[in-house]
Parts: sequence; C-alpha cells; structure tokens
Amino acid sequence: MLAGSYSCKREIQKRELLTNYEVNDFSELFKAFWTGMNTQYQFWDKETVNWDSMYRAYKPKFDSLNHVKYSDTTINRCFQYMADMTKGLHDGQYYLTLASGGDYRFEDSLYRSYYTYMPKLLRANRVHANLPDTLFDHIIQNNYLNDFDYGVYKNYTTAQVIQVITGNISKGAKNLAYISINDFLMKESYDANYTARPTRPVIKNFFDKVHKSAVDGLIIDLRNNRGGNLEDIDFFTGQFTDKTVLYGYARHKSGSGRLDYTPALPLNITPQAGATEFKKPIVILADIYSAAVCEMVIQAFKALPNANVKVIGERTYGTAGTVVGNDISTNGGAFYMGSFAMVNISNTALMDKNHEFNFNGIAPDVEVKYNDASIATMKQTGVDIQLEKAIQYLNQ
Repeated sequence: MLAGSYSCKREIQKRELLTNYEVNDFSELFKAFWTGMNTQYQFWDKETVNWDSMYRAYKPKFDSLNHVKYSDTTINRCFQYMADMTKGLHDGQYYLTLASGGDYRFEDSLYRSYYTYMPKLLRANRVHANLPDTLFDHIIQNNYLNDFDYGVYKNYTTAQVIQVITGNISKGAKNLAYISINDFLMKESYDANYTARPTRPVIKNFFDKVHKSAVDGLIIDLRNNRGGNLEDIDFFTGQFTDKTVLYGYARHKSGSGRLDYTPALPLNITPQAGATEFKKPIVILADIYSAAVCEMVIQAFKALPNANVKVIGERTYGTAGTVVGNDISTNGGAFYMGSFAMVNISNTALMDKNHEFNFNGIAPDVEVKYNDASIATMKQTGVDIQLEKAIQYLNQ
C-alpha cells in the first residue's frame, strides 16, 4: 500500500525562475519588463500602482517604437517609459540599468545619459548630498574624540569598503563611547587575515566596553551606511543581549503568481559569545542614506527589551527589502532583458516586529536635519549638529 501510494503520486515540477528574457525588439522588451516585474516583485500587495493598467497603457507605446527608426531617441523614449511605469514603487532596492544609457525626466528634472535609474536615491539626493568623508576623517576625529582608533577593510570582489572608527567623546561630563560604521562588513572584516589597518582590534576593544558596561552611554554612528551583510545583525546587535530577541519578519515569493508569498518568517537576534544585557543609554545617529541592512540593525536595536535606544538625526532611507542569497531559491529578485537592460529588485521582503514594511524609513526620536547649506557650514566650522544633539541628550 505504501509503495502503491508513492507510485501514484503526481509529480509537481518546481518552477524555474526566468532571470534572463530574450529580447529582439521593443515589444519583446515590454513583455520581458512587465512579466519580470509581475512575477518577481515582492510588494504588489502593498502597492497603489495598478500593474494591469500599466500593461494596457504602455504596451501600445512600446509596440509603436518598432515602427520608427532605431536610434538613441527611440532608446531614450523606451527608457522614459520604463522609468514612468515604476517611479512610484516602494522597493528601495529597485533600480533600472539600461546598457546604452538614456535620457528621462523625473520630477521636473532632466537626466541625460543616466545609466541607472534609482528613484528613491534621486529623492534622497534632492534633500541633501551624502555627508562628506571629511566629517569622519577630520571633523569628528579632531573635534569630538579622545583615544581615536580606526580600521579599514576592502572586499576586492565587491569593492565594498568598511571603515570602523572608535573613541571616547571629548565633550560633556559623562563617559561616552563612540563608534562609526560606514558599511556592514563587520564580521567579514573581523575575520579577515589580510589588511594593512585591521578592524579586528578596533571592534574587539569596543565590544569589550559593551560587555563590561564600562561607559555611561554609547553613540553608534550609522549615517551614510548603505547596508551590507546580514550576518552583521547578529554579530553586532547580538553583543548587547544575552537572550534571543525577535526584531522582525521576512518573506519571499512562493511562486510565479503576482501575489504568491511565503508566510512571514521570524527574524531573531542571536546573542554572541561573552554578551551581557546592556542597559546604558544608546544613541544611534542615522540619516536619509542609512539603508537596507543598516535599517535592520536599527530595528534590532530598537527591539532590545531593556535597552534605552534613541535615534537622532533624520528619517532613514526606507528600503523594506534586501537581496539575500540566490534569486531562484527565493522566487524573486533581479532579472535581465537580454543585453538591453537589467532590473534590480528585492528578493526578500522585510517587516518590523509589528509586521510593518519600512517603505518610508525609520523616523528619528529626535529630528535634526541637514541640508546642503548646513553641510557646507559644518565643513567650515567643524560643528556636527547631529552629533552635538546626541552628546547633549546623553549628558542630561
């Protein structure tokens, strides 16, 4: 009976995720673009964009491009159509790369020969440019820190560079430790055996202060941190707790249907060796360029049950998803349209512990905004208004 029941079982073939569509003309390009987004995008249940309406509105426009002479003008018009179709989407990981470049108009500004269209980054750039390297290399080192130390590591495959800066705040009466992390490659850099200025002793000394609670408070500077490796959530946040802590949920696509999603899977902080529960106040500095895994780290810190964590600065980027592992295993993510263009999107959707997606960024507890003018003033005066507010708050 057992053998019989297995022999009669219908075999269901696992879908192969199509990640490179064949494209020979503009009609096929539209079909690849629309289908790829329809099949592999993670957030259709949360979007206000009607993707079926986009099909009806834009298919004739792409078809019409086949009847005019192929030129830079037609390529740019196609690029404009693709940008217009997707400019309202929530996914902070979304970007469109056109192999030949292109011109398009976005929010009344014309971008010429712009190879990569990333709408959320363009919106951030309109608020202010990212903070300059001189902020950390000179201003903070010279004006705010005693016992300054730093380590640098580069992943030569991805070209990502992490710079970890530590020290003790020189202003105010309390003993405050400071750490700046510009990219989450902490564990990778900690384990690396080849680097001229290793991060391992810098990170280890900071963790020792955390484990011993040898300070009155901490400032964790995550401004202009665009994300990095997921393993750093445990490696870093797990130094502050001796218990497993739920901080969010993740889901993937479960199939090729537009609304095929897996159940929400819990995300937990795993305590690291030697960790104790840290109960001293923590300030996290964040800005509009704090994104992706960086935002997950902030959510994890905010979830620590007995920690006093405040975010000072600006609302974060608002990524809501990340790229984890293999796109085929997650039934979603990036895809290519022949050699013409490429779309990058999240293959994992992320929620906080209240099951909310981080589309609009994490709001600061104390808002201190920069703009291009105040950044220029900071360069001249050496006064970092966001760090000043953090020091003031912790010295109350």
